[in-house]
Amino acid sequence: MIFNKLQKTLFLITMIFVMADGVFAQADISSPYSRFGLGNISKNKTNTVLQGMGGITNAVDGKYLLNNSNPASYAEMDSLTFLFDAGFYMKYTTYRNTTDAEKGSDASFDYFDLGFGVTKWLKMGLGVAPYSNRSYSSTADFDFEYPYSIDYEGTGGLNKLYWASGFKVTKSLSLGFKLNYVFGNITDVTKLYYPGMSYFHNEKRSINLHFSDVTFDFGLIYKKQLRNDHVLTFGATYSLPTKLNAHRNIFIYTMFKGYGTYTETFCDTILYKNNEKTSINYPQSFGAGITLQKTDRWLIGVDFNWGNWEKFRINDVNDSLQNSWNVAIGGCYTPRNTSVSSYFRKVTYRAGFHYDQTYFNIYGQSINKYGVTLGLGLPIPRAMTSLNIAVDFGKMGTTQNNLIEESYFNISFGVSIRDKWFVKRRYK
Repeated sequence: MIFNKLQKTLFLITMIFVMADGVFAQADISSPYSRFGLGNISKNKTNTVLQGMGGITNAVDGKYLLNNSNPASYAEMDSLTFLFDAGFYMKYTTYRNTTDAEKGSDASFDYFDLGFGVTKWLKMGLGVAPYSNRSYSSTADFDFEYPYSIDYEGTGGLNKLYWASGFKVTKSLSLGFKLNYVFGNITDVTKLYYPGMSYFHNEKRSINLHFSDVTFDFGLIYKKQLRNDHVLTFGATYSLPTKLNAHRNIFIYTMFKGYGTYTETFCDTILYKNNEKTSINYPQSFGAGITLQKTDRWLIGVDFNWGNWEKFRINDVNDSLQNSWNVAIGGCYTPRNTSVSSYFRKVTYRAGFHYDQTYFNIYGQSINKYGVTLGLGLPIPRAMTSLNIAVDFGKMGTTQNNLIEESYFNISFGVSIRDKWFVKRRYK
């Protein structure tokens, strides 16, 4: 059966909503830092191709790939081209403090993107991807006259379902706009136990935040054609500050037992609030980048991104956050994409580096992150499809001030598909 353009579009839009409804309900690997703010933010995380180049996104056009980080990139698509990209990842992390170490791992679906031409001058994209993750669990013991323990646990996260549009203003200048629907739940649970005191009531507090609102991003790309098929590209992005609407449920009550293997027994309600309206001050951010490329052979670029997280407020509390920034350097090289004698000369080789000051600031200590990336683009013979692999290994955090250092290794797998619409097929 041959689908026409409208049928393909409706089918893939339906798939996106199915993915958005259930795929990202699963949690990422635990991180103690995800207790703060909105959790671990993956704002600059993009598809597997760009992950292999250090995560550069601001000045990468969308002629052959989907770059949802800069909506202006969609303007470079051919009006008859349909692009599809999806991926998943695996993550391995070692947590260290000054005395102990612990390992963890996780795997999950990562993103789902598509792009297509509407007219010769207007191109569009749709997709869904995780935005933040809350996943932590820790216990603090206090040895006083009446010994007690406090358990901290957090789950959930936010996702983005987006619609993007890009168009050319001139031959060199493209502009873009992206509407993001932010949705998800974040839950924090705190339990106070008196394990050795059977006549003391234990206490449990559960706070759940449900998010459902929109944010707006803008993008710009300017290209300068140089001699000998070289192209210099400048790109910039901006995210508007927004008040995200949310609803909060709070339930605080006393209980018997509940610690270790003992089942908790409800005793009395201290506080209960259901579906209380609240809002979150979501801050502005911007990014800029520049790339130099030789058509179909190589590309090298650098990015800078900044987020005004000092302005973040959740229930009028900043929650130990600071302004974030990120620097990324990366590139790719294809020996000869038209080679017929050697498959490996058609493979695209990618590498990059990134350094991030995250938005976490704990006890006055900035939590920084750095990583080295490598990637491969493996073309499928006689098809406009490629399999992509990217690895990112590095460190986040520190063991100073009794904090945690995370050594991580991420591996991402993606599939990129290009297709032509409204092209008449000839049969003999």
